Amino acid sequence: MEYPNSYLARFVARPNRFIATCRLHDELIQVHVKNTGRNKEILQPEVPVALVKSDNPQRKTQYDLVAAKVGPRWINIDSQAPNQVAFDSIKTGLIKLPGIATRDILSLKREVTFEDARFDIFGSTAKQPFFVELKGVTLANGALAAFPDAPTSRASKHVATLIRAQAAGYQTYLCFIIQMSGISKVTIYQQRDPALYAAILAAQKAGVHLLAYGCAVTPATLNATYPVTIDLAQPFTEVS
Repeated sequence: MEYPNSYLARFVARPNRFIATCRLHDELIQVHVKNTGRNKEILQPEVPVALVKSDNPQRKTQYDLVAAKVGPRWINIDSQAPNQVAFDSIKTGLIKLPGIATRDILSLKREVTFEDARFDIFGSTAKQPFFVELKGVTLANGALAAFPDAPTSRASKHVATLIRAQAAGYQTYLCFIIQMSGISKVTIYQQRDPALYAAILAAQKAGVHLLAYGCAVTPATLNATYPVTIDLAQPFTEVS
């Protein structure tokens, strides 16, 4: 996917989850942060950031903050972007769903409700309906990425509902879109969210497929490029 109207700026501060102060062309401006997570490892003072200008004149903030450069690599933090990237990549066959051939997919829709959850993608073949739930990953230490960056009861709920959907006859997938390049392995940050870790172990035993894909990231683009190994036993330590 590509963002139109992309601009480079510098991050200054984040007074709350939704708003950041950035320096654009030597002017301090308020921008919307397209990720309500902590992102404290990413949004540090003076790091380069990518802003996308909105065409909506009714908005209070004219720009969205969608990515930041940490060391040599850009990290996309747009929490909505993984859904679009995965949807497009499943359609083209770049993301391969075990047990389902891309050529056999008859329908693919976004945000479909099952019981108490709204899954990111629903699809079907002539014989098999399926759900794909997506999680964006922005936390890493070197070549190891980890999810989540903060406790998330919502993710645990989605995983529990995936298990029930699997039991009801749907094929189900939990797919991690790693919103950066240079990652060879992804794990679950067990210490950060032990309940989610236990839920994912249970899902794996119940037949839910776990997938992960790394991305090529620039200030203006995010594209899934390669499958990444998932290692649930791999411990994770944050960069100090």
